[in-house]
Amino acid sequence: MAGVLPPTGTYINNDFVHFSGSAPSVSMGGAILENPSLDVTLYKFNATRVFDASLAGARVGLNLNIPFVWSSMDLNGEIASGFTGGLSDQQNSFSDITIAPIFGWTKGNLHQTLALQFFLPTGAYDTASIDVQGRNIDVLSTGKNRFAFDPTWSLTWFDPMKGMEPTGSLGVTFSAKNEATEYQSAPEAHFEGTVMQHFSNKMAVGVTGNAYRQLDDDSGAGAENMRTVTGADSLQAEVYGIGPIWTWSTMIGNTPMNVKAKYIVESGARRRFESDKAWLTLGFVF
Repeated sequence: MAGVLPPTGTYINNDFVHFSGSAPSVSMGGAILENPSLDVTLYKFNATRVFDASLAGARVGLNLNIPFVWSSMDLNGEIASGFTGGLSDQQNSFSDITIAPIFGWTKGNLHQTLALQFFLPTGAYDTASIDVQGRNIDVLSTGKNRFAFDPTWSLTWFDPMKGMEPTGSLGVTFSAKNEATEYQSAPEAHFEGTVMQHFSNKMAVGVTGNAYRQLDDDSGAGAENMRTVTGADSLQAEVYGIGPIWTWSTMIGNTPMNVKAKYIVESGARRRFESDKAWLTLGFVF
């Protein structure tokens, strides 16, 4: 239902996400890091206010997303010439807040939304450092230290008589330069799609998936340094995922509640960790 802007009201979603992933072994400046692994648990407080107003024929809403992240990373292998062992890092802190005006249109069974997402650099950030002799590594940051803008267009076709729902969202993230590292991320295209069958008992099941690909290579002095250190010809990233999704709507007293669960298995990753993701959402309407 990504293309559906709901009726006037306040909508609170609590997202609980866990993903664990790995990446191929990589050579960095003489170090050989074997099977880097990453574990992340994420909580997102997600509030949307839909107003009793319209603008140029569109209904209007405003979304606020505040994430908190628990993360850990392990690295093993030949950390430097003649020095083998393992290093680990962890960080638990707030990530970048997102604010998004949302505009919605409906015509029959076709629903559309345009979300103009603004990522604010509010998350914890520090440049990476590795102390080989001290066996200390500081590479995780829950913030990206840059502003970003992500316009996303979503469409949903929902036939309430048949209960069939195909939904798709397409967006592109445009990032400002990370001034701390002189690293400019290239525009990132992302697509999320879902096909669900809704039943009379207010449950629905289906298949969901996503695709992510950068439209160009990263640039700036930081990207050039990364290519030199890793020996990579390109830092252009991509990854794809697919899995099952289940939703259920009910009432707690006079308050509507929605539950959503999905499990995504990623594949085809380049320049990214390849992860399995478990996602649970508890939503309430006020």
